[in-house]
Amino acid sequence: MAAQFKHVMLMVNDIPATVKFFSEGLGLTVKMSSPGWAELDADGTTIALHFAHGADVETGTSPILSFHVEDIQQTIETLEALGATLQGDVREPSFGKVAAMRTPDGHVLSLLQPAEVKV
Repeated sequence: MAAQFKHVMLMVNDIPATVKFFSEGLGLTVKMSSPGWAELDADGTTIALHFAHGADVETGTSPILSFHVEDIQQTIETLEALGATLQGDVREPSFGKVAAMRTPDGHVLSLLQPAEVKV
Protein backbone atom coordinates (compact mmCIF):
# COMPACT_ATOMS: atom_id res chain seq x y z
CA MET A 1 0.00 0.00 0.00
CA ALA A 2 1.25 3.47 -0.82
CA ALA A 3 1.88 5.96 1.97
CA GLN A 4 -1.20 8.08 2.64
CA PHE A 5 -0.64 11.85 2.48
CA LYS A 6 -2.21 13.47 5.55
CA HIS A 7 -1.33 17.17 5.77
CA VAL A 8 1.22 19.94 5.42
CA MET A 9 2.62 20.77 8.86
CA LEU A 10 4.04 24.08 10.03
CA MET A 11 6.06 24.39 13.23
CA VAL A 12 4.88 27.54 15.05
CA ASN A 13 5.59 29.39 18.31
CA ASP A 14 2.01 30.48 19.06
CA ILE A 15 -0.89 28.20 18.03
CA PRO A 16 -3.75 30.62 18.88
CA ALA A 17 -2.11 33.55 17.06
CA THR A 18 -1.34 31.41 14.02
CA VAL A 19 -4.90 30.01 13.93
CA LYS A 20 -6.20 33.59 14.06
CA PHE A 21 -3.81 34.61 11.27
CA PHE A 22 -5.01 31.89 8.89
CA SER A 23 -8.69 31.87 9.87
CA GLU A 24 -9.26 35.62 10.02
CA GLY A 25 -6.63 36.63 7.49
CA LEU A 26 -7.34 34.03 4.82
CA GLY A 27 -10.77 32.74 5.81
CA LEU A 28 -9.60 29.15 6.41
CA THR A 29 -11.92 26.95 8.47
CA VAL A 30 -10.59 25.78 11.83
CA LYS A 31 -11.08 22.02 12.02
CA MET A 32 -9.68 21.74 15.56
CA SER A 33 -7.40 23.69 17.86
CA SER A 34 -5.54 22.97 21.10
CA PRO A 35 -2.45 24.56 22.71
CA GLY A 36 -0.11 22.10 20.98
CA TRP A 37 -1.86 21.25 17.71
CA ALA A 38 -4.38 22.79 15.33
CA GLU A 39 -5.77 21.90 11.94
CA LEU A 40 -7.16 24.24 9.29
CA ASP A 41 -9.01 23.34 6.11
CA ALA A 42 -7.47 24.95 3.04
CA ASP A 43 -10.01 23.93 0.39
CA GLY A 44 -9.64 20.21 1.11
CA THR A 45 -6.00 20.22 2.16
CA THR A 46 -5.23 20.22 5.88
CA ILE A 47 -2.69 22.68 7.20
CA ALA A 48 -1.55 21.33 10.57
CA LEU A 49 0.06 23.65 13.11
CA HIS A 50 2.44 22.03 15.60
CA PHE A 51 3.74 23.89 18.65
CA ALA A 52 7.53 24.24 18.32
CA HIS A 53 8.56 23.52 21.90
CA GLY A 54 12.25 23.28 22.57
CA ALA A 55 15.32 25.02 21.25
CA ASP A 56 16.00 22.28 18.70
CA VAL A 57 12.79 22.95 16.72
CA GLU A 58 12.93 25.64 14.06
CA THR A 59 10.01 27.69 12.86
CA GLY A 60 9.72 29.45 9.53
CA THR A 61 11.44 26.67 7.63
CA SER A 62 10.01 24.55 4.87
CA PRO A 63 6.64 22.91 5.57
CA ILE A 64 6.71 19.31 6.73
CA LEU A 65 5.00 16.74 4.53
CA SER A 66 3.25 14.16 6.70
CA PHE A 67 2.49 10.58 5.68
CA HIS A 68 0.83 7.60 7.35
CA VAL A 69 2.67 4.35 6.62
CA GLU A 70 2.00 0.68 7.40
CA ASP A 71 5.54 -0.23 8.50
CA ILE A 72 7.65 2.69 9.69
CA GLN A 73 10.91 0.71 9.96
CA GLN A 74 10.62 -0.63 6.40
CA THR A 75 9.72 2.83 5.10
CA ILE A 76 12.75 4.35 6.86
CA GLU A 77 15.06 1.70 5.37
CA THR A 78 13.63 2.24 1.88
CA LEU A 79 13.95 6.03 2.10
CA GLU A 80 17.49 5.80 3.52
CA ALA A 81 18.47 3.60 0.56
CA LEU A 82 17.18 6.39 -1.67
CA GLY A 83 19.33 9.03 0.08
CA ALA A 84 17.11 10.25 2.95
CA THR A 85 18.43 10.65 6.48
CA LEU A 86 16.66 9.90 9.75
CA GLN A 87 16.43 12.95 12.03
CA GLY A 88 16.60 11.80 15.65
CA ASP A 89 15.04 8.63 16.98
CA VAL A 90 11.81 6.87 16.14
CA ARG A 91 9.44 7.94 18.90
CA GLU A 92 6.47 5.98 20.24
CA PRO A 93 3.79 8.31 21.64
CA SER A 94 0.39 6.85 22.47
CA PHE A 95 -0.93 7.32 18.93
CA GLY A 96 1.76 5.29 17.12
CA LYS A 97 5.36 5.34 15.93
CA VAL A 98 6.70 8.65 14.61
CA ALA A 99 9.87 9.51 12.71
CA ALA A 100 11.24 12.59 10.98
CA MET A 101 13.41 12.27 7.89
CA ARG A 102 15.12 14.63 5.49
CA THR A 103 14.93 14.04 1.76
CA PRO A 104 18.16 14.21 -0.26
CA ASP A 105 17.29 17.88 -0.94
CA GLY A 106 16.78 18.60 2.77
CA HIS A 107 12.97 18.73 2.93
CA VAL A 108 11.39 17.31 6.08
CA LEU A 109 9.05 14.32 6.04
CA SER A 110 7.02 13.19 9.03
CA LEU A 111 6.15 9.49 9.10
CA LEU A 112 3.47 8.01 11.35
CA GLN A 113 2.64 4.35 11.77
CA PRO A 114 -0.65 4.70 13.64
CA ALA A 115 -1.09 2.62 16.77
CA GLU A 116 -3.25 -0.45 16.39
CA VAL A 117 -6.68 0.08 17.86
CA LYS A 118 -7.31 -2.53 20.55
CA VAL A 119 -10.91 -3.59 20.90
